[in-house]
Amino acid sequence: MPPMQCLFLSVNPTADVKLTFKSNGEDYPPEIPHHVPKVLELHFIRWELQGLDTFYKDHYQINIDVRGSLYPERKGKHSWLKNQMVMKITFCPKVAFIPENLLQDAIELIFKAVWDQTKHEFHDRLLEDYNRFKRNKSGKNYV
Repeated sequence: MPPMQCLFLSVNPTADVKLTFKSNGEDYPPEIPHHVPKVLELHFIRWELQGLDTFYKDHYQINIDVRGSLYPERKGKHSWLKNQMVMKITFCPKVAFIPENLLQDAIELIFKAVWDQTKHEFHDRLLEDYNRFKRNKSGKNYV
């Protein structure tokens, strides 16, 4: 994930993500319509915020549980990727003096920025791959 800069801190988040592919409406999460042909589920199974070592000796003093789904949405000739994410955050007692809603908003803002950048990079790579596929396919037809 991209590094984040906030005031005097530079934090480099890393995460191990479990990806599960589902299709044909089988075992879809309840919020996903069953007419959707394919769903990619993700779950952060391990994460670390490198750069907070001076404040937190144990990276697990902040518990973050992120789960979500990514799936295609189509209307007529148009299609796009939709995503649904759920993020639960639990803070350690050391930050109890900071109002919880302030911490929650700050962490959500950071992760939304990280997610938006990751999603943008994913879409760009997906488009690059598709364009490369089209060029290769059209090149083979002429040979």
